[in-house]
Amino acid sequence: MYLLLNWLLQEDLGGVMSRVKLSFVAVMVTSLLVTVIHPLAGICQTGSSPVTVGYKSGHVNEVRSTSIEIDERSYELKSDVVILDHKGNPLALDRIVPTSLVKFHLKEGHVDKMVVTLPQ
Repeated sequence: MYLLLNWLLQEDLGGVMSRVKLSFVAVMVTSLLVTVIHPLAGICQTGSSPVTVGYKSGHVNEVRSTSIEIDERSYELKSDVVILDHKGNPLALDRIVPTSLVKFHLKEGHVDKMVVTLPQ
């Protein structure tokens, strides 16, 4: 660290090193901002609606331990299915009731992600 600071503080008579140092500092500041700000962006989005672009949607008819029936069609659930409520909070499978609105993603023909809006 001492050597880095010493190098940054050295005078440059030609001006070339000043531009190199300025570029170096700009890259370091950008890296620091990306490292610190990027994870915080995810925290700020907590509680917002999850993104469901490309998901299918329908209404739940029946919920079973390993499958779910949506709009009269049965879909198997992946063993590690991710189920969220409309605010992005985790939701247990046994909380889903018939008539719930569901947006779901299929992977290899099985539901791997679901966003559920429970009836009010």
